[in-house]
Amino acid sequence: MFRGISPPVLLSQVRNTAAWALDGPAEGAANSWRAALLRAPETPQEYDPAWAYFRLLLAAHFVTVGTFVPTDVDSHIRHHAWLRAGTRDMLSAALDVLDETDAWRVDDVSARVVNVPGVGAISGHDGEWMAVRAGALGRALAMNDEAAIERVSARLDAAVALHAQAFEAVRAARGRELDALCVVATLAHNLGDLSRVVEEWAAKSPRALELKLRYGRLGHDDAAVADPRFLLAGRVNKAVMASENHRFLAMRAARSLRVGRELLLPIGPFFDAWGETLGRSALLASNGPGASLGGRAAAVEALVETHLQSPTQQGVLRALAGFHRAHPGGLDAVAGDVAARLRKQLKAGPIREALGVDRGRFDARMVNRYKAALEGRGLSA
Repeated sequence: MFRGISPPVLLSQVRNTAAWALDGPAEGAANSWRAALLRAPETPQEYDPAWAYFRLLLAAHFVTVGTFVPTDVDSHIRHHAWLRAGTRDMLSAALDVLDETDAWRVDDVSARVVNVPGVGAISGHDGEWMAVRAGALGRALAMNDEAAIERVSARLDAAVALHAQAFEAVRAARGRELDALCVVATLAHNLGDLSRVVEEWAAKSPRALELKLRYGRLGHDDAAVADPRFLLAGRVNKAVMASENHRFLAMRAARSLRVGRELLLPIGPFFDAWGETLGRSALLASNGPGASLGGRAAAVEALVETHLQSPTQQGVLRALAGFHRAHPGGLDAVAGDVAARLRKQLKAGPIREALGVDRGRFDARMVNRYKAALEGRGLSA
């Protein structure tokens, strides 16, 4: 019996969080994720044997992982799908489908992307695909499929090397300190995803142990493979960025934030420009598509809730400051539509203090914290 998420349910989950992403072309390699979602049959049993259901799961993950409500397919694409590969030919076919994701444009569905001159873009999606490939590698090791082991490990080696090069490039470039902070946050997320899957491998052979040591806990002081670039990036992330990029669960309540690509959350804590977008976007206007779902007030309310849940997180305060600058009448103009228990938070305390700090001052503080972390000095927010 099939175990998994039925295609109609999966599509409904995608529509719930990113319906806007389904409007567009479905032809060509770059848009095969949209075709997989829009042309999904009613039941998995209707699929041909060419791993089309796996493609659907990857597509759903691709579209939603950068949104406020990701589809919960991690265990399927990192583990269960690979267990279905009972032969080497089946494993190779599944890897072919995974390689299709190379053509998918992350910028279409995520704002958590850093463009590094001379290296290219890195994003949280890279970590997702590294984790999926780690699942494939675990299966290849269990099957003792040397061709697949070499195929997947080569891709993982290249991805890991790209992350090291990205950090090295932004660290060496003058004036790229904020990009460097975004890189270390992305790097920590991605290498963490890779390590978590590797640590769950069932295979215990010497080859498996060798690869587990190669890919496990990169960026941690206890890593078996101690790349100094990852160690430094990990320390900077821990000192400056780790508290800023947790899951923003309270933001899920603001359904109005799901109505367009421009409302996707970027890498924290650099939310000033995003907050300005919330204050200006026609998507959240009184007669816009987000109006019936809560509009601007719902977004502000969700930000305040997030602040109360994570008081040390600076990003939400920067979003509120950006909103205050961009929206006519500032936060006061929407305070009356925010839940009564939250209104006082808008009038005093950390939120009001944040409104007095412009973006330039905040960014300068972050640059100073970055430089201090590079030098091994502690520096408070």
